[in-house]
Amino acid sequence: MPKSIASARAQSGLTPEILVVDDASSDETPQIMRDFPDVRYIQMPQNGGPSVARNRAIEAATGDWIAVLDADDDMVPGRLSTMLDHAVAADADIVLGNFTRVDIHGVPVNGGVFLTPSEVDPRHHLTLEDYLAGNQMTAGEKCLGYLKPLFRREYLMETGLRYDPALRNSEDYHIIAAAIAEGAKVIISPEPDYLYQQAEGSLSATVPPKYIEALLAADAEFAAKVLAPGADTRTERLAQMIDIRRTHLETLMAAEVVMTRLKNRQIMAAGKLCATNPRARKLVMTKLSEAVRKRLPGG
Repeated sequence: MPKSIASARAQSGLTPEILVVDDASSDETPQIMRDFPDVRYIQMPQNGGPSVARNRAIEAATGDWIAVLDADDDMVPGRLSTMLDHAVAADADIVLGNFTRVDIHGVPVNGGVFLTPSEVDPRHHLTLEDYLAGNQMTAGEKCLGYLKPLFRREYLMETGLRYDPALRNSEDYHIIAAAIAEGAKVIISPEPDYLYQQAEGSLSATVPPKYIEALLAADAEFAAKVLAPGADTRTERLAQMIDIRRTHLETLMAAEVVMTRLKNRQIMAAGKLCATNPRARKLVMTKLSEAVRKRLPGG
């Protein structure tokens, strides 16, 4: 948290308004925030998840632009000014920031830079097909939903666009997809100047199946809207990509159910599900392989 706040303060070429929304945490956040009296600190009455916390920050913010910065992450000095320059040049409503994956010490991991900067055109307004193509949830492929957004506050206020409070993961993907579907001008900033702290063992970590169920429900609602008869967004290619994403999410949910059953020592039930779902079985084996590797000397 202190490192994140320091990186926000260090942004050059602008005067940042820093807000910290505490989602009813049980850690030392209240004590830490006493050292930052100049930072607006908002304590939520109960834990509502990242979407609810971000919506609260959007309502409280007064600046022209609103950036998202997670507590474990930080930014390179000048990041926001660079993104604003791209926004002005492309007349954008939302700028998605490229990032570098780092460990807890700030050392690049897993290839470091997420998107190759030379392959990103910051003047290009993303289409819905562009964005869906980069969010297929295919194992081993990059997901544009990880890009952290910078919103033009006026756009959010005029449209009423907010995060889906039912989602506790992939919330950035859904708000950006909804924005593009409604005609927002969205671009990608190529500079990898957001430092995303990647947790050790993130691949083998489990996601509660109920979170994926909520995501599938949100995806289905979105699909019904953008693929409705007569909708300007309706295309055969978009329908195919939405279907592929759904299949991959269903596979992920099945794999998470298997992992949960294994942790609960329900071996027979886990084996039965793997036997009937080859895609989930492959993903489970990948997760188990990483878990074993972590336990080996030098892993």
